[in-house]
Amino acid sequence: MDIVSGILKESYDLLNAMSPYLLFGFFFAGILHIFFSSEVIARHLGKSSFLSVVKAALFGIPLPLCSCGVLPAAMSLRREGASKGAIMSFLISTPTTGVDSILATYSLLGGLFAVYRVIASFFAGVFSGVLANIFTRHEESLTEEKEEKCKLCDEREEHTHTAGFKIKGAFSYAFGELLQDVGKWLVLGIIIGGCIAYFIPEEFIHNYLGSGWQVPPLTLSP
Repeated sequence: MDIVSGILKESYDLLNAMSPYLLFGFFFAGILHIFFSSEVIARHLGKSSFLSVVKAALFGIPLPLCSCGVLPAAMSLRREGASKGAIMSFLISTPTTGVDSILATYSLLGGLFAVYRVIASFFAGVFSGVLANIFTRHEESLTEEKEEKCKLCDEREEHTHTAGFKIKGAFSYAFGELLQDVGKWLVLGIIIGGCIAYFIPEEFIHNYLGSGWQVPPLTLSP
């Protein structure tokens, strides 16, 4: 029982730390879903091509999303028709940059390192996206032709909605349909994180992540 309660406590602490970023990520995913046309997303990011991977990296670099908040946004893009390569590029490039972190890097380390961070993030995202396209090139695309309909009321005829109604729709999608789809995986990930935090002692961090050649491989994270 001590082990179970310890894991639950660590999982709860992890959830508390992640919550603000997850909430922002889900809200941003709702904005993407409502305000960006599926046709536009599919046209630019839907093909398993080098150009779609580059576009996804460029789209993700300035966004202020961390490794928690980027997950709902990537899930929304995938559902809107983005290819796996583009999603991989987006997932790699987005959390390592962002306008806020670029400015923070500039203030702390100067312009050279700020530019280097952006360039390294871009090439890492593109490289990962290209590999994803290579290994998934035989899979079916999500971008088949279909008649576009309103995401708020399912009407196919041209019409408009108020900004308030659209914001309400963004919240409904983000914290309803999307959260239902990814919720179980988030819970599983948080529990796994709680297990890691409980079973790995603090001395491990000091002894193995303090310095040395083993630090970069052990500290890699999405």
